[in-house]
Amino acid sequence: MNKELKKEAKKQYLHYFRIWFVVVGILFCLTAAVGIRHALKSGMTRTNTAAPAERVFDFAEILTEEEEEKLRQYIAQKEAEYGADFVIVTFSRAVEGAEAQEQYGYRSDDWEQNMMDIADDFWDRSAFGFNKGFEGDGSILIDNRYPGQRGEWLSTSGKVETALSAYDVESVLYAVDDYYDSDPCKAYLSYIDKVCSYLDGGALIHVSGTYYVGAVLASVLVALLYGASHLGKNRAGQTVAVNAYVVGGKPVMQNSGDDLIRKNVVKRHIQRESSSGGGSRGSGGGGHHVSRSGASHGGGGHRH
Repeated sequence: MNKELKKEAKKQYLHYFRIWFVVVGILFCLTAAVGIRHALKSGMTRTNTAAPAERVFDFAEILTEEEEEKLRQYIAQKEAEYGADFVIVTFSRAVEGAEAQEQYGYRSDDWEQNMMDIADDFWDRSAFGFNKGFEGDGSILIDNRYPGQRGEWLSTSGKVETALSAYDVESVLYAVDDYYDSDPCKAYLSYIDKVCSYLDGGALIHVSGTYYVGAVLASVLVALLYGASHLGKNRAGQTVAVNAYVVGGKPVMQNSGDDLIRKNVVKRHIQRESSSGGGSRGSGGGGHHVSRSGASHGGGGHRH
C-alpha cells in the first residue's frame, strides 16, 4: 500500500509540474529564435550612398563632444545590425505662433504641425534611409529646446514606419521623456534602443540571448528545487488516501506536524483603472502621413 501511495503521489506531482516543462520549452525556443535572428541580421550592407555620413546634429549644443561621439558609434552599430538609419537633431527655435510662421516660412502657426514638417523635411532633403534615399528605412528624432516650446518629434520611414504602431511611437517618446531633462544623451540612446526593440518584433524579444539562457536555467532550477522539496516530504500514512495530499489536483504544502495547510483560493477579476496621458507632457498624433516632399512617414511628438 505504501509503495502504491508513493507511486500515485509522484504521478500527481509530475502532472502538476508539467507547466514548468512548457515554460522551459518556450524559453528555449525564444533563445534559439533570438540567436537565429541576430545571426541573419549581422553584416547588413548599406545600399543608400546619397545620405550624409553624419547622424548627430547638435545645433542646440546640449551634448558634449564625448557624448556626440558615443551616439555616433552606437548609431553605426545599430544601423549595421538593424538595417535602418537613426538620426538625431537638436535645435532651439520658435516653432509656434504667427511671428514664427512669418519669420521661418512655416506653413502653420501650430507647434505639432511645424515640428512634424521640420523632422520630415530634414529626413527627406538629406536623403536618409539605409536602403534608399526616398522613403528609406529609418527614423529621425528632433529635439527643440526653445524656451516655452520645448519638446521632441519622432518621424519614421520605410520599414520603421511599418513596424511602429501609434502605441509604439508613444512608447518611444516616453522612453525619451524619462531622461529628457536629466540626461539628453541617455534620452537619445533610449530612443534608438526602443525603436530597435520594435524592429525586433517587440520589447520582449529585444533582450540579449544571455537573458533567455539565464531564464531557462532559472526555470529548470526552480522546478527541480520545488519538486525535490515536495517529493522528499514526509511519507503519507498508509491509512491516508493519496488525494488527501492533493487539493484540486495540485500539491499542498505540509507543516512540521504533517497537517495539511489548506488555503481557500478565490478567483476574482481585478478591475484596473485605465491610465491616460497627463502632467506636463503633451502628445501629438503624427501618425501616418505624407510629407511636403511626397514621402510617407509616421511618428508623433511630446511637448514639455
